Amino acid sequence: MTATLTERLVNRVAKRTDRQEEHSGPPRRGFLGGAALLGAALAVDPWGYLTRPASAYDAVCGADNTCEAGYTVFCCTINGGRNSCPPDSFIGGWWKADNASFCGGSARYYIDCNAYRDGRYTCHCNQSTCDQRRVACNQFRYGQCSTQIPWSNTGPVLCRVVSCTPPWVQFGGTCSSSSATDNNTVTHSAPCVAGQLPVGSVDSITSSGNTVHIRGWAYDPDQPSTSIQVAIYQDGKRLSLVTANHVRADIDAAHHISGNHGFELSLTASNGPHAFKVYAINVGSGSSNPLIGSRSFTVNPGSAPIGHLDSITTSGNKVTITGWAYDRDKPTESLGIVIYQDGKRVLSSPTTITRSDVNSAYHITGAHGFTISLTATAGTHTYKVYALNVAGGVGNPLLGAKSVAVHAAAVTPSGKLESVSASGNTVRLRGWVYDPDNPAAEIAVAVYEDGHGLHWYPTGVSRPDVETGYGVKGKHGFDITLTAGKGVHTFTVHPMGLGGGTSELALGSKTVAVDQTGPIGRVEDVQVLGNTVKLTGWAADPDQPAAAVAVTVFEDGAALSRHTTEGSEGQFEITLQRSRGPHTYTVYAANPDAPDSMIGGATVTVGDDVRALPAGTATAGPR
Repeated sequence: MTATLTERLVNRVAKRTDRQEEHSGPPRRGFLGGAALLGAALAVDPWGYLTRPASAYDAVCGADNTCEAGYTVFCCTINGGRNSCPPDSFIGGWWKADNASFCGGSARYYIDCNAYRDGRYTCHCNQSTCDQRRVACNQFRYGQCSTQIPWSNTGPVLCRVVSCTPPWVQFGGTCSSSSATDNNTVTHSAPCVAGQLPVGSVDSITSSGNTVHIRGWAYDPDQPSTSIQVAIYQDGKRLSLVTANHVRADIDAAHHISGNHGFELSLTASNGPHAFKVYAINVGSGSSNPLIGSRSFTVNPGSAPIGHLDSITTSGNKVTITGWAYDRDKPTESLGIVIYQDGKRVLSSPTTITRSDVNSAYHITGAHGFTISLTATAGTHTYKVYALNVAGGVGNPLLGAKSVAVHAAAVTPSGKLESVSASGNTVRLRGWVYDPDNPAAEIAVAVYEDGHGLHWYPTGVSRPDVETGYGVKGKHGFDITLTAGKGVHTFTVHPMGLGGGTSELALGSKTVAVDQTGPIGRVEDVQVLGNTVKLTGWAADPDQPAAAVAVTVFEDGAALSRHTTEGSEGQFEITLQRSRGPHTYTVYAANPDAPDSMIGGATVTVGDDVRALPAGTATAGPR
């Protein structure tokens, strides 16, 4: 670090003083050296950077305690026991001594209290205690503090005070952090420096949402009527400094003191585990700031969603599932509903129906109901319905489960998803459908993106070819435009509201690359059986549709293995033996001219025989 003008002046004075001492006595070493003859002091009001509580100072004066030694007296010796600058003096500069026993092995800081150049204080040696050092004798100013006071108005160093708190933290804009060290002063002390430590207690540290509330009391026995400060630390970093100035008659009565000594404050903390500590700041003699309370807990742990599976009914091969759910951490937002059939996830859909009964009962707003239809093969099936967490809390709770008998399939509709195309992030779906039970009726279609229900859209586009070819009247075409995020997506279209039921098969399913170049593909399924993970899907390069494509599997963001697609459709089936526990698997298709393209993935729990609910898709990938 480049020395300031002030530092260069001090070093020059120190060297000159060392030469003078060669004729009058042995020279001292360290930063101050001979400059210590010109003064040393520290003013203290500890705050901020807190050290471990140290034992009380010894009631001895330590080394260099005579007037002839050249050092300046401690301020508490001449200032009524107060470890602070006396009236008509100011903080002029500071240095430190390392490994101080007074500060629990940390650095000890000294700040000069310079008198003003008005002649109020005269040079003399203290005679009242063993701290017989100089008073207002050393004309010196190191200069990292109170730089607004000119040198021309600066008098001698009146006295010094010690602290375990760095002065640039303690005094903020008053002192700089430009450091100087003189370990020769590490044992210097005075009887009055060994004051009593503050006492206090934290009555409570509680939280509500992201608000943390802290309440307690503290006072300094050296100045029992003074309202002292307390410092709040979160995870080892200072958050706040507050004054304990609330009325606490119980504390005054119990300790036979007067004044206001209670504190109470609220602060905001992020979600997750945090450790809070509260320190009482010394204002009397001594320089330790004791810990008076602490607590570790999780802020805003959140609540899992709540809801209810109202019913699961069947009509032919159509299964209809109804119910409601909402997340108490975000009660106005819709959330996702996931349906499992016989242990395998079959589809997901958001809550889209306003349930006035639910809103009224829980005093919330928003659309929290769902009615989800799907088709199933004949036989008995078990359905489980889960609500997906959208905020705090852990887990995706089971809303209910039920086994139902599905009977013969109903009438198969006529229709087709003819095309799915993308331009930028705009996706266009075109096709047609009609109900053979009611061929003149215009029905609706439901659009799913990657297995998630998006919305339903009515038919209404005139299709003369359908009318002529099938001998039906009405507008049975659909031409749907929607937006999608960048990447590879699969869109599936199902008919809705058919007179005799719903087709077991969709009108069509097509995969399209949205706002993306390079290979495309899809991870169709991620299954777990014991410690075995099996990933199946496909990948293809539109520029070389017949060529095999290399795919890389990532586990928890780290590359795991590389494989090659097979067959004309570019299929892959990858089986891995992995360790137990939750893992996120993502698959990337190799792109020779650009970064590899992520084609899908899922989070599963290895060691379980039933596939876990998806908890998100990893974003890490090769670069």
